Amino acid sequence: MVDETPIRVQKNLEEKGIPFAKDQAMGVYSSIWNADDWATQGGLVKTDWSHAPFVASYKEFQIDACEIPTTTDLSKCNGDQKFWWDEPTVSELSLHQNHQLIWVRANHMIYDYCFDATRFPVTPLECQHHRHL
Repeated sequence: MVDETPIRVQKNLEEKGIPFAKDQAMGVYSSIWNADDWATQGGLVKTDWSHAPFVASYKEFQIDACEIPTTTDLSKCNGDQKFWWDEPTVSELSLHQNHQLIWVRANHMIYDYCFDATRFPVTPLECQHHRHL
């Protein structure tokens, strides 16, 4: 979610043999790489390097999660604690959130590796079970 709008959904499909990231801490980082030969509408849009250096920043970033001091001590998030993301009401998107996600994909998504047959001739396992809205 970004500003209460869903931008990506990662379903837990472990029962279908697809690994799900649940046993390691999450982090936030940014990077930039030159992927304009494949990730920008199939290479149609090229990076304008005359605008370099590129700068990214986070404004009013808030983590609403189980914060831990190191990535090696996950025990602080385990146990009998209850967290908002474990509640049944947030395990699925609402109808409104589904519509928001459709809008985000239609208006902002440029690249989806699940549909990149050139780079991935065999559809990745998680994409075979992924319901694209």
